[in-house]
Amino acid sequence: MINKQFVLKKHQTGSALIIGLTILLLMLILGTAGMRTTIMEERMAGNTRDYNNAFQAAEVGLIDGEQDVRNKDPVTNEKLRSADYTKNDFATDCNIGNAGTRSLDGLCLPATTNPPQWFLINWNAVKNSNNDPLPYRKYGDYTKLSGNSPPDMPSVSRQPRYIIEYLGGLGSLVIGKNPTALTNYYRTTTQGYGIATTDDTPPLPIARVMLQSIYGK
Repeated sequence: MINKQFVLKKHQTGSALIIGLTILLLMLILGTAGMRTTIMEERMAGNTRDYNNAFQAAEVGLIDGEQDVRNKDPVTNEKLRSADYTKNDFATDCNIGNAGTRSLDGLCLPATTNPPQWFLINWNAVKNSNNDPLPYRKYGDYTKLSGNSPPDMPSVSRQPRYIIEYLGGLGSLVIGKNPTALTNYYRTTTQGYGIATTDDTPPLPIARVMLQSIYGK
């Protein structure tokens, strides 16, 4: 009697390993994409919040500039300064050449040619040791009563800055009103800033919002 033995050969194909590695790679790709999406959303949310802070600061700067022109405390109706501004207080260089008269900082006459004043001036200028005039006004500097300075705005890298341009006077066109009684018009241009800054020295705000209004008095 002859016994025949058959040996079954087992071949390992490795398909399970390949499938497992493929799934792991896909999970890694999806996880990386999800992290990138999350990081991008966080940056977008941060940029939006920073822009909103800058926008609110610019709005406050407009209100401050209009109150500066109005020259009256909004609560007590008292004068903020002893005298209102006159057209002689405004200059084409925004009074940066008027040394020693810091109270006229940022009071401008419109530029005679393009570009406009709000494009020409240096919004990043800082106070130096000589206390030279600046081409802009800062929130609260000229609208406060003695001992009644408005609080600084939070969540901003610097307080709002603005300029006031005297646009001239215009008589009334309303029937029955004196046409020679002039209404003087002033244009306030303000820059508001967010809290994020660049790596420059000194650091500069990243988010900036510029707003403008015209006030008649």
